[in-house]
Amino acid sequence: MDVPDATVPIGATTAGAVTTSSAPTAPAAPTLAAISASEQARVGELRFLHARGVAELRWTDEQGSHFEQGDADIRWCAGRGVAASISKFGDRHAWLGSDGTRWWRFELKTAPSRLVWGTLATTAPTQAAREAHVAHPQFLGIAPLLPRAGAVVEIRDGLAWVELEQAAGEAVAGLRVEGGFDAVTLAPRSVRAHWNAGDSSRVDFGELMLVETTGVAQGAWPRIPRRLVAVREGGVTALSIALDSARADAEAADRPALYDMDGLRTRFTPETVEEQK
Repeated sequence: MDVPDATVPIGATTAGAVTTSSAPTAPAAPTLAAISASEQARVGELRFLHARGVAELRWTDEQGSHFEQGDADIRWCAGRGVAASISKFGDRHAWLGSDGTRWWRFELKTAPSRLVWGTLATTAPTQAAREAHVAHPQFLGIAPLLPRAGAVVEIRDGLAWVELEQAAGEAVAGLRVEGGFDAVTLAPRSVRAHWNAGDSSRVDFGELMLVETTGVAQGAWPRIPRRLVAVREGGVTALSIALDSARADAEAADRPALYDMDGLRTRFTPETVEEQK
């Protein structure tokens, strides 16, 4: 068998033949319409979610560095908010949440126990506020990642990146959000937040898993990331979640008390309260 001379430059002739490159061709950038349709099919009908798994939470404040690991119980109700509880052996250690306007983090096992909270609509976000955006449905991959009208899709680092539309009433001043999708399958792989101040953070998604939905054929079940890792400025992992199960459970998720910071404050009675401005 004749073997082509590997030292011959691409396009040069040998014995009258022209060699061609065997390198894979970079995929073409998908259209905005294709990304939108894929995302609507993925989670466009999802309105409630109750998911369980394992979470690791890291943060730094004036008291030093903190780390919590335990069982994660995540609930989301469209129009109400996100609530995530981290427990160890049934004992709750932390509670994170957002109602689309405010975000909060109850640190129940610190000494003293405390509530850290703030508003999402700010042009000069603190580190805690930036990290709190992980509680937004887009950053959890449970709401459609829809491109902004007129945005340009770019292929970078093997993914198709495009600026995302922020939900009406939830748009945050000074924040630009972009999503990274597999250029062929259009599966979401990452969401990045870019702030006017030059800071950035991101959430990377793993493989997609089905969300069990009663009364719906399995082939039409929503799909969300089984694993997500939130990375803040400097490459430090702030939150890592690996899900074991996910159900579209309205009974478990459609509970206003889960997304009421003031009610949760009365329930948990933190010893200190700190507002991040």
